[in-house]
Amino acid sequence: MSKLDEDKYIIDLYFSSALIEIKNGLSKEVLQDTLEYLEECEMYLACAGVKQALDWYDIYAFTYRMVESDNELNNLNNDE
Repeated sequence: MSKLDEDKYIIDLYFSSALIEIKNGLSKEVLQDTLEYLEECEMYLACAGVKQALDWYDIYAFTYRMVESDNELNNLNNDE
């Protein structure tokens, strides 16, 4: 395994682990604290994985809210 493959594996491992934690109810704030801790420890590959999960979390939350709003608007229009 090349160094690049090893680095990608570590990033993917932290990303996957963070997603599992989110699924199990970990708050975004705790994940952000974890990212800060990893930065202080200079664990930059781990940071990349956790940052990727935080970005995913933001996109997922935004998309969920947009779909929810769209559904509410559709329900209002159907009630008329």
